[in-house]
Amino acid sequence: MKKWLVALCMFLMVPFVNGQGIDFTVKSGEAIKFKMSDFATGIYKLGVINGNAYFLFLPYSSGGGLEISMSGKNHFIGKFDLDNKLIKKTEIELKQNKKDLVFEGALLLKDQIFVFSSFQNKKEKKHFLFVQNFDPNTVELVDNIRPVAELSYSEFSKFNYAPFWFQVSPDSSKVLIYYSLQTSKSEILRSGFNVYGSDLKLIWGKEDATARFSEGIIGYYRVKVDNDGGVYVAVKHYTDKSNYYDAARFSTRGFFSKDIYFTDMPNYTFEFCKYTQQAPEPVNYSMAIPGKFIRSVNFSTSDNNIITCFGVYAAPGRISVDGSFSFNLDLDSKQTSQLFTSDFSKDLLSHGLNDNELRRFRRSIENKQEWDPYDYWVSDMKTRQNGERYFIAEQVLTGYKKVTQMQGTKRVVTLENIYLHNDLFLVSLKSDNQVRRTDKITKRQYWLSTNRFNSYASVEKNNNLYFLYNTFDSKDGMFSNVEIGDSYITRVKENGDQAKTIFKKKSDDKEPFPLLMTAINVSEGSLMYGLFPFNNRRYQFERIFINDK
Repeated sequence: MKKWLVALCMFLMVPFVNGQGIDFTVKSGEAIKFKMSDFATGIYKLGVINGNAYFLFLPYSSGGGLEISMSGKNHFIGKFDLDNKLIKKTEIELKQNKKDLVFEGALLLKDQIFVFSSFQNKKEKKHFLFVQNFDPNTVELVDNIRPVAELSYSEFSKFNYAPFWFQVSPDSSKVLIYYSLQTSKSEILRSGFNVYGSDLKLIWGKEDATARFSEGIIGYYRVKVDNDGGVYVAVKHYTDKSNYYDAARFSTRGFFSKDIYFTDMPNYTFEFCKYTQQAPEPVNYSMAIPGKFIRSVNFSTSDNNIITCFGVYAAPGRISVDGSFSFNLDLDSKQTSQLFTSDFSKDLLSHGLNDNELRRFRRSIENKQEWDPYDYWVSDMKTRQNGERYFIAEQVLTGYKKVTQMQGTKRVVTLENIYLHNDLFLVSLKSDNQVRRTDKITKRQYWLSTNRFNSYASVEKNNNLYFLYNTFDSKDGMFSNVEIGDSYITRVKENGDQAKTIFKKKSDDKEPFPLLMTAINVSEGSLMYGLFPFNNRRYQFERIFINDK
């Protein structure tokens, strides 16, 4: 332990080079001990301003007994230089007219940081959203709090809370704040949105933007805003309730436990609508491919009313993914063009569940030929330095585990969420949407309770893509549910050639790093991220440099 602390308290440049040719360097900052007042359970990236990185620290929010009394209740924002050194960390104390406010989020936008908070006035039956600046230079909250949204819920007796979602346009000129009035069971009573400029001054909004269809059930999927302030709302439209509340289930028996997984049956379509200030009443559009079932989808916004839709598809009535697609949709004519589909090869599809899990999955559905229960998270469309576009589809599956623990002399059984994030499909496109090639990065990520250690981060250097990710193994033993593995970099060249190497060895004194939540691209071929030790109330930042020529 002494050697570990000494090592962490030094700023080191430790190079790692393996025979496959991935040359990189990791620079570690000192390990900083939490004070009792600011003990945190998460770190989220905000971004970089003038050569300094900003991170949001989440307050401790769970546990029992002594742990609760140790925790602070407020978020913190920290400013670090790019050598991982903490410059200043400030607690965000939110008040309005001596009333405590609820933290809703922080947003870094055009060298400014905005902090959002809310307050529910039960007497007036209104829910207010506030914003105030956080000065990135002084690292202090500015005393300029102002309301940006006022939501009335007087007509809804079952109103319980109003979550908010924040989205920024591609050119960072517009900010979308989307919200829903919800019941205690997360049922949506009404949805709406406001569109602001980069100074957070209101441009326009719509109080009732709730998607409605004559039949079926709606599940909200994505919201986006374009550079002109147009708002896109995409939904999953389920034909009936058969799999909306209770998806197909399959289980696998361990030594002492029985895990249950959920997958979404193919009884939905993807629909979306666009709102503009000039035409606030939207028209519904369908994302559809003749003879294919769209399993998962994403889309890009556009200034010319033509958007690009892309994702992965299956055969009609099937869950298992067969390939990828892309097409353009003209929102004026509702016509599609440049439609391309590309089947995945058998080699790409060969990695999946083990035989026992696959048998249980097939028993839970009618079609016994299904092999792939995963949903897919489809990234935004990105562009390499050479102009080539690409997107990434990541396998995701959720479920729950029955965990038995002894509390004193009592045996208590609880349910913990399971998060599986497995393989990545990298789909590269030509300028006309045609798929040039598809590559697969294989990983295994099984984690309980939270998914902050799953998924991946990526960075580009010399037109090569580098994917960083943790690995885990599911363990159903008496003392272990999860075994932490090594952390890897996989390089994918333009021609698809791959190399893979370990850049962080598994150890007992650290948790895996939450790359998805914390990794900031601070320069070409460079990522900065935060991590926690397992058994110490400390946090630490690192920066990785890709040195490949």
